[in-house]
Amino acid sequence: MRLRLKLFLLLANALPAIALVACAVPSDVGTSKASLSGAVTGVHHLLLTVTNLDRSVHFYRDVLGMRVEHSSAHFVMLQAGDFGVALSTHPWDFEKKGEAKGVGVIPHFTTPNMDEFAARLKDNGIPWLRAPMREYFGIEAFIMDPDGYQWAILAPLKPNPSD
Repeated sequence: MRLRLKLFLLLANALPAIALVACAVPSDVGTSKASLSGAVTGVHHLLLTVTNLDRSVHFYRDVLGMRVEHSSAHFVMLQAGDFGVALSTHPWDFEKKGEAKGVGVIPHFTTPNMDEFAARLKDNGIPWLRAPMREYFGIEAFIMDPDGYQWAILAPLKPNPSD
């Protein structure tokens, strides 16, 4: 358990440096070709479970300057360039509660082809926490790594040429 806590703290301390690098380099939101069939190609957004949506929107929109892309009663998607932060007051049913690893944060990897990604999971015996579903921003599914960390996989929707 101490090793997991040390790893969590190491990653938490590295996030500011990662954020600075992300500001300097355009992020890949799934438009690049995967090096391996069905492999992830980037990160689309982070989903943060928050206790007070208004307070969080104020911070991300008004303090950090992100723009609101979508909102509902319990969910807001904010955007800064190609990177998004989603805020939600309702955790997923499968989300771990009260544990130190990843509570309230579900990073989203991107893949250009969810079917090929699903085949990779099947080939490796990895089950879905939630099977792929179409959302307003793409086809989204959830998995867990061997240590219990939860990840989302997103196949972003291609822009409509008539938009």
